[in-house]
Parts: sequence; C-alpha cells; structure tokens
Amino acid sequence: MDTTQLLQLLQATLDPDQNTRIQAELSLAKAQQASETALGLARIATAQEVEVPWRQAASFALKKYVKEHWSPFFPTFKGPTATTPDVKAQVREVLFAGLSDPVRKIRLACANIVSLIAQPDWPEDWSALLDQLLALIRSPSIDAVEGGMCALSDFVGISLTEDQLLPVAREMLPTLLAILGAPQVYGPATRARAVAIFRQSVMTLFTVKDEFPDAVKAAVGDILPQWLHAFEQLLTVDAAGVHGSPEGWTDMAVRTAIFQALEITLNSFPSTLKGSLPTFLSLAGAHLSSLLPIYTSASVSNSSDLTLPTTDEDDSDVSNDLGTLVSTVVDFLAQTVRRKAVRSLFVEGTKPTLALTEFLTKAIEFAKMTTDDEDSWAADPNAFVADEDDEMMSYNVRSASLDLAQSLVETFSGSALAALQSAFQAVAASADQLRAQGDEDWWKGYESALAVVGAISEDLIEHVQESSEEGKAPKFALDGVFQGVVMTYLTATDLPFLQGRAFVFASQFAEVLPPQLARQYIDAANQVLDSADAGVPVKVSAVRALTNFFRHLKENVEPAQAASALSRLLPLLPQATENTLVLVLDAIQSSIKVGGAVLDEQTTRALVKTVLEVWFAKPEDPLLGSSISDVFASLSASSSPIVQSSLLNEGLPALVATMTEIRSDPSSIRAAASLDIASAIFSRFPTPLPQGAFDRVAEILFEMLAGTEDRDIIQSGLDVVTTVIRKDVDQLLNWRSLSSGQSGLELTLAQVAKLLQPSENESAGLFVGDLVIHLVRKAGSSIGPVLPDLLQAFVTRLATAQTAMFTQSLVLPFAYLIHQQLDTVLSLLESLTVPSGAAQPARPALEVLLSAWCDYAADFQGFWNQKVSSVALSQLYTAAATRETLQHVQVKGDMVVNEANANRIMTRARARANPDQFQPVPFPAKVLKLLLHEAQTAAQTSSQAKGVPDDAVSDDEDDEWADEGAEFTAGNERDLDFLSEMLSSGGLNKYMDDGSDDGNDELDEQDLHDDPIWQLDLPTHLTGFFRYAYEADQTSFRQLAETFLNEEEKSVLSHLLQSA
Repeated sequence: MDTTQLLQLLQATLDPDQNTRIQAELSLAKAQQASETALGLARIATAQEVEVPWRQAASFALKKYVKEHWSPFFPTFKGPTATTPDVKAQVREVLFAGLSDPVRKIRLACANIVSLIAQPDWPEDWSALLDQLLALIRSPSIDAVEGGMCALSDFVGISLTEDQLLPVAREMLPTLLAILGAPQVYGPATRARAVAIFRQSVMTLFTVKDEFPDAVKAAVGDILPQWLHAFEQLLTVDAAGVHGSPEGWTDMAVRTAIFQALEITLNSFPSTLKGSLPTFLSLAGAHLSSLLPIYTSASVSNSSDLTLPTTDEDDSDVSNDLGTLVSTVVDFLAQTVRRKAVRSLFVEGTKPTLALTEFLTKAIEFAKMTTDDEDSWAADPNAFVADEDDEMMSYNVRSASLDLAQSLVETFSGSALAALQSAFQAVAASADQLRAQGDEDWWKGYESALAVVGAISEDLIEHVQESSEEGKAPKFALDGVFQGVVMTYLTATDLPFLQGRAFVFASQFAEVLPPQLARQYIDAANQVLDSADAGVPVKVSAVRALTNFFRHLKENVEPAQAASALSRLLPLLPQATENTLVLVLDAIQSSIKVGGAVLDEQTTRALVKTVLEVWFAKPEDPLLGSSISDVFASLSASSSPIVQSSLLNEGLPALVATMTEIRSDPSSIRAAASLDIASAIFSRFPTPLPQGAFDRVAEILFEMLAGTEDRDIIQSGLDVVTTVIRKDVDQLLNWRSLSSGQSGLELTLAQVAKLLQPSENESAGLFVGDLVIHLVRKAGSSIGPVLPDLLQAFVTRLATAQTAMFTQSLVLPFAYLIHQQLDTVLSLLESLTVPSGAAQPARPALEVLLSAWCDYAADFQGFWNQKVSSVALSQLYTAAATRETLQHVQVKGDMVVNEANANRIMTRARARANPDQFQPVPFPAKVLKLLLHEAQTAAQTSSQAKGVPDDAVSDDEDDEWADEGAEFTAGNERDLDFLSEMLSSGGLNKYMDDGSDDGNDELDEQDLHDDPIWQLDLPTHLTGFFRYAYEADQTSFRQLAETFLNEEEKSVLSHLLQSA
C-alpha cells in the first residue's frame, strides 16, 4: 500500500459516515501487518505538505504500530513477525529527521516515537542514536534543538543505564547548561526540558554513587556547582515582574523545573548546596512573596477578574501552571527548613526569628481554599472527605502548605509554635480587616489558619500536655483560639466551610478539651445534623467531629449524648456514598462504643437493619465491608441486653440468610462477606456467649466449611468455631445438626481432618493448630476418646510440612499437651509411627515431632506460642533424664561450614534445603541451644534500649556520602526518639493504644492472658532451669554443654549461671 492510499485510509477513519469509518479502521489494522506500513506512516507524519491533523493521525497510528508490531520487546506485541530490519532502518531515519520539523506538535510526536523505538533498538541496532541526539541539541536550528531535547529527555530517563550515563553526562550537561542560559535564543519549554534532563541525571548519579564513588564524586564536583550558580542567577530575577506580562508567563516552566531540580539535588547531594542553601531558601521565600498576590487574585478570590495568560504549549512534560510552581517552591522549602545550614535563619537560641513567623504566615496564606476547592467540595462531599483525609489528600498548593507547616513545627518545635501563634494572629487580623472592607472571601484566612494548626495537632497536643505538667504556659494559646475563633464560627451557618472547619478543628484537639466544652461541641454537632438548612460540607464536618469526640473523650461523654448522636447519624447512611459512607460508619462505630449500653430497642433495630441494607447494596466493596464489620463488632461488645437481643434475633438471622446464597453460588461475595461480619460479631461477644448465639449460625457455618475450597471462607469459619470454643465451648458441644445428626464437635473434628490431608495446601491449615489447642484447653475431657487419633493425624501431616507457620500450627498442640500431660503424651507418641514413602520404613512419631519442632522453634511467632514451646522443651529435657527415647533422637545441630557455604549468607531457609550441612546432635543438646537463644532474646527484650541521638537533623558537614540521601532521616529526631522508646521496656504496645478504642479489640485473647503460661516470667524460668540442670547435672548437662555448645552459647550460659 503506497503512501497516498495510506493517507486516504487515515482520512477515512475520521469520516462522518460510520460504515466508512469502520471499514477504514479494519483496512488500516490489516495493513499494519505489513512492515512497509510503518514506513508509510512515518513519511506521512513528517511530510510538510500534508495538513497537520493528518500528520498527527499518522503519528498516532505509527505509535500504535510500534507497540504492536515493531518488536517482541513490547508486552503489547501482536506480531506475527517483527518489522524487517531494512524497514526499521528507514523508519528511524525518517523519524529522526522529523525531530527538526517546523511544527512543534510533530516534533514532539516524533520525539515520543524515537524514544519508544530506542528501548528495543539501542544500542544494538541504533548505535549512533546518542551521538546523533547530542549533535542535534548543538544544532543552530531552534526547532532541531527542541526536538532533540524532547527525545533526549526520554532517552536519559528510560534507555540510558546508570553506568552509560557517567561518560555521557560530561558531554551532555554543559550543552544543556548553555541552552538554559540563552533565553533570547531558546524558548522556556526547551530551557525547562534542559533542567529536567539535568534533574534526571542527578537522580541517576545518586543511584550509582556507591558503585562508582570516585567517578560520581568528580562529576558532581565539576558539574553541579555550575548549574547551581546558573539557578541562582535565574531565580534572582523577580518572579512577579516576569509574570506580569503574557510574554513572560511561560517563564514559570523554567522556574518550576529549577526548584524541582534543587529539591532532588538537596536530597541526593546536599553537601553541594551547603554554602548556597541559605541563598536558595531566601530566593524561594521571595518567590512566594511575589507570587502570593497573583495566586490570591487568580485562584482564591471570588471577586477578582484576573485571568491567567494562556500559552500554546501542549507538552505534558513541561508545566506552565501557577499552582504547580507554587507547590514546587513550597515543597523545596519543606525539605530545606530541616537542614542545619539554615537553622540560624529560623531560631536564635530558643526564640523564633522573623523569618520563621513569615514562613508560617505564608503557609497559612497559601493554604487558603481556592475557588475550585469551593466548587468541588460543595458539589461533591466525597471530594471534601478525601481532601481532608491525611492518607487521601490530593497533591496541591494547600496540601504542600500544610506539609511546610508540619516540617517547621517538627524541626523547631516550641520556637515554631510561638511563631505560629504570631502568624495565626496576623492572618486573623488581616481577615478581620478584609471583612470590614466587605471582601467576600475574608473567612478563608480563618479557615486556613485553623486547617494549618489542625495539621500539627499531634505536636501541639503533646506540647500543651507537657507544658501543663511543667506548670508553664504553652507557646501556642490554644484556649484563645477555642474561645475567640472556634466558638464564634461554630454556629456560622452563612459560612459553611468555616463552620465545618471549626467542627473539625475542635475534634482534632478533643484530647485537651475541658469536658464541659467538649459536650457543648457535641451538642452543636448534633444540632447541625438536625438542621435542614445545614449544607453537606458542614454535616460532613460534624460527622468527622463526632467520630473524634467519641474516640478520644469516652470517659467524659454521657452515653445518652452518644446515643442521641447515633440516632441522627443513621438517616445519613442511605444518602451517603463512597468516602462519606465510610466516614458516617466510623462515627456510628465511635458512638456505639460510648453509648451502646443505653441504646433503646427502636434505635438498635433501626441500626442493625439500616447498616445491613447499606452493606447489601455494595457487598463487593472491601473498605465498606471492613467498616460494617467494625460496627457490628462494637455492637456485639455492648453489655446491653437490648443490643444483644437485636443481634441475635435480627442481625445474625439476616446474615445467615445471606450466607445460604452459597448453595446456589459457591463463589458468592455476599455469602463470604456475611461470614466475615458474623466472625466479627462473635469475636466481640461477651464470655460466655449470649444464649443461642451459636445455634443461629452453626448449620450454615459447617455447610460452608464442608463445601468450600476458598481459603478466606475457611479462615473466617474456623475463626468463628475457635471463638465459640474459647468463649463458650458448651454451645459447640451441645449443638447437633438437624440435617446430618452430627454434633458440633464431630463436625469440627471432621473439618480438622480434612485440612490435615496431605493434598490440602498448607495455608488452609494454618489455623487448625490454634483451634485444637483451645479445644484441648476448654474441652479436654470431651475429646479424650479421639485425642490419640487426632495426634496421629497431626504428627503424620507434620512429616510432610514445609513451612514454619504450618509447622508451628501442628507442633503447638503437642507443646501444650506436653506441658499439661507430659507422660501421657510421650507414651502415646512412643507407641505411634508415621508412614514414609515407598519402600521406606515407618518413622517413630516422637522422632518426627522433635525433628520438626527443633527445626522451626526459633521461627515460632506469638507471645503465648513462644512461651509454651520453651516451657514444653524444658520439660522434655528434664524428662530425658529418665526416658531413653528422648536421648536417642538425633536432630539438626549447627551448620557444617565447608567450601560451598563458607563465603555466602546462609539463611535458615537455605540451610534447611541441604540437610547434609548440619551436624546431627542429640535432642537434649539441641534443646539447650534453643533455650539459650530464647533466654538471650527474652533478656534483650526486657532490657531498656539506651543512647538516643543528640541531634538527628541532617549534618551537611559529613564527609564523602555520609549525608547523601538524608531526606529519609533528616529532621526526624522525633522519629528516632520514638524508635528508641519503642525498643525500651514499654515496647510497641503503648503506641498501639491511641485511645481510639475501648480496650476490647482483643477480647478473644483474654483467656490466654489469664493462662499461667502467659503470666510466666520466661527469663526467670529459664535461668532457674539452667541453674538446676547445671547443679544436678541433669541429663548429663555438663557433658552436653561442653561437647555441643559453641563459644557464644557457652558465654550466654555462663552469664545466666552467674546471674542466677
């Protein structure tokens, strides 16, 4: 097909007649199976005599062709064969010429396709490409330079490997710097792209700095200072002056690219900015000062008629957007303020400087709601919720400004809070002045000031509490904000966004609110929910506020007040969608935790019915399902007989009815989700369970377990059974199926037997051991007759177990039984054997158990699990003194070091893959090794971590690369304090309890907490064990220690014996 015919086809694909259009598309698709079509499309795209729209259409078609027919390299390749080498060479030549086309859209299109082709073709089939591109950007033709830059930008980012960049950088970057410094020759887009390529090069240099330290250090030392000097000179020109005319507006692209490059340089090679960082910080501040009036008029003000100049740039890689420039500058500042090199600009001793106050003021000013924010949040409350959520906040000027305020407060703590007080007052005074002048947007200053202070609520709450403990006045007068601002605008119905912000702000500081004031705020939020005139954004804010109030003020809120709020929240559910729906459900859950005990029957029945209806409408939404489960879990934790009755008589029957859908649809999402909710309900039911609770779900529960292979359903179903066993085992033992006549115990054991089959995946049986442990604990006498068969099944499956988690699930029931009935279990194991493979003799069951136990004991997880394993092992060691069967079992000892493994990291998983690499040792010797390791670990866990760093703010004076990549730690001294404190005796648990629940989320663990093993002081127990074994030379203790312990283990043992 010649070029003329191909052009006609392209034109026909846009014909108004549908039949003509479809036929042309089919013909074009058929033509693309021939290699010559690629050449024809390339010639049309670069033919200057062809109209631009058809040239663009040809470039689009060619790009599609390349992805589908050029090379198998592309995942979208359709073939059947790749483009022929001869045609490829011609296409590359034509497209490269197109990089100099006088039409910018065509240059960009050709550059895009060139960079795409370079991925499979360079350097093997297009070795000259890089040299050609470098020559092109030195061309006297402005068009050629831009086309070459576009292709080179993608080439550096995609095709050029790290080691290839090093030699190219020295040749390429000086040319790019010359382009950047010639605004009278090159347009802003081309100059901005030069900076973008520099930025990509810096990122690549950082990536290879460890592999090529000398070369990178030399390149950084030679190249970066020149670019930084050029950046400084360009940024010195006042931004407002440049952007005051349409001709200069496109200069934003260059400034945006420069600040992006500065941020990458700061985070990659901060030492290069050490001397100039204060200057760049000052320039960034000057930019914000210059741009603020323009930004306010263009984006914030509803009364301004300022229209931003438009540009003809259609390059997605180059931004001419004012908001992007502002947010980029603010992002750079958020990184810069954490550095020691600029610390003196913000604080003098502990006092804030004027600069610190000014930057916080700028953060508040740029955090103001834009007119676009008003439109989107008023029209879509879901967008309002998403934009107010820290984890879902969209990236824009407002979010960047909040980040800057957080960086300043985190870095300068009390000094920043004092400066924030001044900034808040200045913005409030300005807002009052604008109000007096009749400016309709005056309220935005108050709203953004509250938003900024709310963003640093955690730091401010901590500061207020510490100041109170020390008897000092806080640096930021939070009381004054509540009395002078929040109370004033909490009822400002004519200012819905400010009113909503007042609610959110109050709830963010719920922890430090006086109880009386908090109750007033809750009443006000309830009134908003009652009001027919309140806008959706205000109601959403009130809902969020109620969530926080009930979460943080459980002890100071009257249950009746929470129940009242709940009755107002329920009507919102049918109206809510997506994020708002989850927000309302969170508020309902929080109110249940406070007021669940006083809910009346009508409200409770309405709650159960409405929440289930909401869930039935979207059962496939996992986030919604999780929130629904949390609501029902909170309900089931209530001690109210009314609530329990509603769950038993309405909630569970409705869920059971939905679970029966699995009979007609084995993959029913609704049935599986109903089981998840039922599991959540049972997990929080009191102990013992409400009478008849298990009867409601048992029949369909066992039916689902027996008929499914779905791992999630199996886990949820076994969770329900295990919970029933732990909370009220009699309900399981007394229940009998109407359809099969089997008892609950029989069906449970049948499910266990099924999951222990060798054909079953190990992941399905991970929860079997937990179930059996609690069955033994709670119903030992009832399972006595079947216990031998059960243990036989466990040890038989143990012989083929491959993973640590599954092995733990199978071993722990033995560990618990050994702890309870040592002689009985050992006698049983000594009488059992485990079948081996074909022509292999059966193995003693005791050997199978002890070998697997010793192989994986160090991998066991869980506080109680690790304790019961260690206690049982110590009992087995003691029993070995009189039981020769225990002495004769050989297990894996230390790894045998040889030439094959001497110089490689040997993980436990890799070591297990080669049994010959382990020295066989007697079981009692292995027990000593395992318990010494456990004793050492237990002692370390209980000891206090020491040595908090004096100052974790990045040190720009470090040698070599010591400070490179410091963005990951710079300024995070609070995080390091947290880590040190977390590692101390307080552990992680103190941080996991944030006061957001009622302490009952782990009720199902309470029975283990009361178990003697849980209460056992393991370090003391193990120390006593070793001391007695040594003194009595139990089971030839001294000989075993001398023969089989390594030097490190002997040292640990010596320390234990001396400290006993």
